[in-house]
Amino acid sequence: MTRQTVLAHFSIRNASFADRCHAASAAGFSGIGMYVGDYSRQRADGRTDDELLALLAEHGTRVLELEALPFFTDAALDTFVHLVATFGAERIQVTPPFSGAVDRAAAAEWLGGFADRVAPFGASLAIEFLPFTDVADAASAVEIVERAGRSNVGLCVDSWHVFRGAGLLSIVGLDPALVVNVQFDDGPLEPVLDDYVQDCLHYREPPGDGEFDLRAFLELLPDTAPLSVEVIDDDLDLLAPAAAAALLMEATRSYL
Repeated sequence: MTRQTVLAHFSIRNASFADRCHAASAAGFSGIGMYVGDYSRQRADGRTDDELLALLAEHGTRVLELEALPFFTDAALDTFVHLVATFGAERIQVTPPFSGAVDRAAAAEWLGGFADRVAPFGASLAIEFLPFTDVADAASAVEIVERAGRSNVGLCVDSWHVFRGAGLLSIVGLDPALVVNVQFDDGPLEPVLDDYVQDCLHYREPPGDGEFDLRAFLELLPDTAPLSVEVIDDDLDLLAPAAAAALLMEATRSYL
């Protein structure tokens, strides 16, 4: 079976929705990621769901993932359920709060309730652990997954947050059944900026161009997990969306 590949939203963060659909399809990605903030802008500009669906159909692609839903953001739940129901996305990326302690039991209860709402549509929740938060590594995220006790709650494992966080040893022995998707990107091992968030929003690199041992990273994860290529990089922003997508797919193919 061919591995599912996704052109993550932020890899071509400045592209229009039409250009995003064209770029992903032309490069050979299985589908795209949809950022809820971009969706809100599309609707504010007057585009309807039917128009967005028509663009997806025109280019022969689909929305495979949604991002990002912070824990405990009740006001956004209905929007994400609507997006899953309308676009058929298979997974929703969920993130811990950027500051403060996370009550593991409360987070698990909240995630479990939301997971139940999207389960009828075949969607899963993927917790992305972030080294600068209280859910800093795979073990922290696994604890919440296990507490939630839902088959459609698992992990989003991002190579950036592994190599810039607890390292490869932190995902050794990770239960493959818990990995909902893998976010794939490269970069320097030493930060360019002191601010973790700003660094990862400006200085990622296409697979193979940085210093991460991506082959060892992939060997520790199930080879059936969808691969979302998320390279958020100022240099990549300078390319046309189709050119950026083609570059990322060519770089990624060498690892598949």
